[in-house]
Amino acid sequence: MPSEERTGILIQARIGSSRLKEKALQQIGGKPVLRRLYDRMKLCKRASVVAVATSDTPENQVIEDACRSWDVPVFRGPEVDLLSRYLGAAEFFDFSILVRVTGDNPLTDPEGVDSMISAYLEGSTDVVHNCHRKGYPYGTGSELAHVSALKACNDDLRDEASRELVFSFLRNHPERFRCVELDAPPELSGLEYRFSVDYAEDLDFLREIYARFDGRDDMKLGDVVNFLRANPEVAQLNAHLCHGYSA
Repeated sequence: MPSEERTGILIQARIGSSRLKEKALQQIGGKPVLRRLYDRMKLCKRASVVAVATSDTPENQVIEDACRSWDVPVFRGPEVDLLSRYLGAAEFFDFSILVRVTGDNPLTDPEGVDSMISAYLEGSTDVVHNCHRKGYPYGTGSELAHVSALKACNDDLRDEASRELVFSFLRNHPERFRCVELDAPPELSGLEYRFSVDYAEDLDFLREIYARFDGRDDMKLGDVVNFLRANPEVAQLNAHLCHGYSA
């Protein structure tokens, strides 16, 4: 791919949640989940911009206000039509390679993101992801698509569900889009830990982890895994919840 292409990391976030109210702004070690994720994504070495992409509904004004108070770039677009939100953000921030991470995953792995960007730049593909059973643990992975692939879907996808789950559409149509599925390093692959924030137990789990690492955002995922292996009582805090990957 041309070296002048810019890569943007988009943190997809909204305030509404049926399971955990205002989870993006819940505190972990004195810092909101969303801010922790932004600071962690700033550790990525291969991205030109890191920004939040939230909904344009009135209730998400609080997300925009929080981002502006942190001096974090923010874009607002449709609530459900995520394809339009992604394309609008890509145009607004002027990038052509889009990395999607979700705002309830504060431990998304920056090294995994950089590896994914490298795989894209060094290969011939449209989509790269590491969100599968042999990929990064649930809640630490990410996915990438070239904006041209998203634009190619724009005229075809008319129903609400497809436009919301556009990355699934890209992965599920290999006859149209070239997709690379990256495995995690062996020490991180196939693990049953859950690092996403959907329930109160997830917050308890992550608060214990951040307390162990003195509230740092630059902790290595391998060190977190070693901590959990040495402290199984922490891993049990949310072990009863779904780990997310079906394949």
